Amino acid sequence: MDFEVRADRRTQGRRKLVRERAAYVELIRQGYSSREACRIVGINLRTGKKWRNGHHAPGAGLKPRPGQPLAARQH
Repeated sequence: MDFEVRADRRTQGRRKLVRERAAYVELIRQGYSSREACRIVGINLRTGKKWRNGHHAPGAGLKPRPGQPLAARQH
């Protein structure tokens, strides 16, 4: 695997970490733990968890409002 952690470690803003994500997924497929793959790629553990488990925007209708019956919850 010929992936290198980027030299500029400052915040990248809204730039997508496409190469990093591909490298992370490849390391997971090779049998590395999530923690080790995150360390190698240079991402936060929370980012690795989001990539591994999928990510949704917080508050996207997943919690019922107070007083709202569970059957009325919208997904």
